[in-house]
Amino acid sequence: MMDLYIQAMMAWKNMSEDDELSYFGLSGIHGRPYVAWNGVEQVDGAPLTGYCTHNEVLFAIWHRPLVAVFEQVLAQHIQAAAGLYNATPEIAAKYRRAADTWRHPYWDWAIDKALPDAVVQSNITIRMPPDGRASQTVANPLLHYRFHQFPLNSTLFPSDDDDDYHLASFRETLRCPDPYNNFTSNPGMASANVAGIDLAGQVYNIYTRVSDFGSMSSTACDSTSFEQEHNEVHVAVGGIHPMGHFAHLGYSGFDPLFMMHHAAIDRHVALWQAVHANASMFGSSENYQTKTGQFATAPGTNITANSPLKPFYALANGTFHTGNSARDIGTFGYSYPELLAAQAQMALGSSGNGSQTVSASSVMTLSRAVTAEINRLYAPSNTSSQKYPPYGPSSLSSRSTSTPQKAYFVRIGIEKAGLLLPAAVNIFLGATLAGRLLLLMSPPQGRVHGEISLEKALTASQLDGRPTEDILRQSFRWEVATVS
Repeated sequence: MMDLYIQAMMAWKNMSEDDELSYFGLSGIHGRPYVAWNGVEQVDGAPLTGYCTHNEVLFAIWHRPLVAVFEQVLAQHIQAAAGLYNATPEIAAKYRRAADTWRHPYWDWAIDKALPDAVVQSNITIRMPPDGRASQTVANPLLHYRFHQFPLNSTLFPSDDDDDYHLASFRETLRCPDPYNNFTSNPGMASANVAGIDLAGQVYNIYTRVSDFGSMSSTACDSTSFEQEHNEVHVAVGGIHPMGHFAHLGYSGFDPLFMMHHAAIDRHVALWQAVHANASMFGSSENYQTKTGQFATAPGTNITANSPLKPFYALANGTFHTGNSARDIGTFGYSYPELLAAQAQMALGSSGNGSQTVSASSVMTLSRAVTAEINRLYAPSNTSSQKYPPYGPSSLSSRSTSTPQKAYFVRIGIEKAGLLLPAAVNIFLGATLAGRLLLLMSPPQGRVHGEISLEKALTASQLDGRPTEDILRQSFRWEVATVS
């Protein structure tokens, strides 16, 4: 599979950037070059941005068809690469099986803190066609994207745009660019940044404490969300001082790590959906509107579960995917290991025509099985199933006798307009940084929400035996830090 993956990525990235199904073409859906894709034009009054719905309730579900189309197009290149291994029928069959079972990888940054080895090596060795015996070392296509035209098109990638932090001046995508080493990527710094964030604890907090889809999805809602963790990883890998491509939503889509990151987000969303199977897409009583809009959505547009996920068509007749149509990953024909393992335990009923039907009991079985997987992967190691998590009825604990415990969080809501972006709301207990809420440059306005756990900072502050309430009264402080 790795032989095929590397060769497919090389071939895909070498396609003409004018082709909408090239690596450049698909990667540009998310942000720059801010042009129409697949005929979906900018609408009147819409800003000149990408299609992506950041800091909006559609965040999690909009990225799902993006992940799907990226995998589907890359899979075509995988199949083409497999066809080159034709020295013998046995070799051909082996690589066909590898191509048929290949799926796009995800990077589980909540557990694997360092950047994956496969995306930081300058060169990589693969077995070449037609027989898979001869090895060849090639430039690693997962390291970066090298723009074909350089200098970049000044209209689509303006080099003097301060909001872009002059990223157009670099021919290759960068991660944590090192100003002391000719602004080359610093993967060690990126990995250290990721390791410094309690991502496992934060995602577990979402699984255990958030029970409605909109709040789970986006920083637009008064909650903690997977978009909050999404932002953390983008900034940790990209860097801000100075900024690399991965930290800028207009450029991040070009980094080969981007889709591994978004497949990870999509996986968390899918697992959350399995646990909270009865959660509606968005609250029926909520009135969501897009404040800034996107390339094909005007500001002030009402957002519902039936809003179009532009530019992704569901049908050839021009019907767009919606939150409802993209709700089930089965629509796109893929799954994740934890879901497959859980589904193997399910008892599915059979209807008279031989098709499978999912009963309420099987949904509950799936929820419990996925819950067990989430607990295995992300539950804090210093707790037991008898007492954790302490967060009430939405807890993932399968024991009804769990003893409730008190936990402290800071819930944040802040308006971006008027702030010098990017910025961060930093939460401290004394000198200890408890956590932060990142405010990315896109969109430039709108209220951003998040939640910071104080548990680790409290543990560090309680060494002198002071009561928790006294520590909070005396030591709690916050600040908004911006890039000047």
